Amino acid sequence: MADAKGAEKTRKWTFLTNHAHVLVCISEDPNLRLKDIAARAGITERATQLILSDLVADGYVVRTKVGRRNRYEVAGDRPLRHPLVRRTPVKDLLAVLSVEMPQHETG
Repeated sequence: MADAKGAEKTRKWTFLTNHAHVLVCISEDPNLRLKDIAARAGITERATQLILSDLVADGYVVRTKVGRRNRYEVAGDRPLRHPLVRRTPVKDLLAVLSVEMPQHETG
């Protein structure tokens, strides 16, 4: 794709949404701070906060207060939202992306 002066422009896009990027981040490290998730996902802290609110509200992430910080847990058994992949659980997507979800502690 070239502009009027003939210079190449590259469009930036990815295969995953920012929601998926946030899920990957917290799957890799459930103790990440909001600003660290934002930095890893390449989005603003405000966007990260809104995405986490979506994921928590819809049951894809459980947020637990630990002292003054939050700990996040991905609900891996929840189905993906799009009709084409509704039968696939989140944990399968994360597995394809080579993200290991922490195991639940048994007590």
